Amino acid sequence: MGWKISRISTSLMGLLRETEKDSPQELERIRSGIVDCIARYMNDHNEQRAVWRKVLYAPDIQTLWYLRSDVMHLLSDHCGEPLASEKIQALTEMFRGHIPAAQFASAQRRS
Repeated sequence: MGWKISRISTSLMGLLRETEKDSPQELERIRSGIVDCIARYMNDHNEQRAVWRKVLYAPDIQTLWYLRSDVMHLLSDHCGEPLASEKIQALTEMFRGHIPAAQFASAQRRS
């Protein structure tokens, strides 16, 4: 039950945050970082295509933030968890200043 409350409160906080809309350049910079990571460490697998499409069509930075878990799972399966974790930590830094600080802090606690 606690995870449901957490997920709802996180969603509400995302809706209520009063920051400026992220620039298209920042969205594309982060998107490119994720796509480059997938391309560099993956061969042509069906799972890669599915995650790749999600990343390419993500409408905003918040959606890309949540897709990190898909990328982590994909990389872990094919490259091992230590490398995947290292790459996700690097990608996570790209989001600094673009997502609510509370979300960023919880991501750091999990690693």
